[in-house]
Amino acid sequence: MRLTPQQLPALITLLALLAAPSAHAADATYTDEASFLAGAGSTAMESFEGAAARARALAPISTPLLTLSTTVAPIGLQTGTDSPETGFGATAVDGSHYVSVYLPNLPQGTLRFDLAAPSTAFGFYLTDVGETPGQILLRTNSGAFASDVVVASFPPLLGNGSVRFVGLTQTQAFSRVFLTVQGVDEAYGLDKVYVSAVPEPAPAALFGLGLAALWARRRR
Repeated sequence: MRLTPQQLPALITLLALLAAPSAHAADATYTDEASFLAGAGSTAMESFEGAAARARALAPISTPLLTLSTTVAPIGLQTGTDSPETGFGATAVDGSHYVSVYLPNLPQGTLRFDLAAPSTAFGFYLTDVGETPGQILLRTNSGAFASDVVVASFPPLLGNGSVRFVGLTQTQAFSRVFLTVQGVDEAYGLDKVYVSAVPEPAPAALFGLGLAALWARRRR
């Protein structure tokens, strides 16, 4: 088929639409893993199984999907329920590794997740949380949840060793997530973190755009 100059703008518009990333996620919060996965679409998961054991400290923890940092509550990498330190009732949800968070006698403050790629979904498991009064808050660095949203409240208080899922999806992609646990002396574990990367432009569409642009230059 031979293109005319009049047909070229329509072709470029069509190829641009095909190349543009499509957002499937709605603005929503979740307390159930299955519902979250249904709303998030394609996901990648970090369970910290490849990370080395580390005692709790203020230094960040980095993995291929994210970097977790703190300025208040020390964070450590457990390779067993009570290894290398006591987990105070927390445990892994997937495999044997998990992140341990604990600041004695004070609120646990805010953790920051810097994502390796923009995402429209973020979810994870917390273990041994909810033993003391307080709320769990999430926020992102852009979009509908750029301000704190409450994803759990205590009371009712939970027993030792509880397992709880929380997450969110957004129509607008974000690159950073903040988790705040308000409970005083609330040691907890974090594991099985999900992210949903914004889809890359379709290679065929990008190739088509390049051909269209080249054709346009030659016609000038």
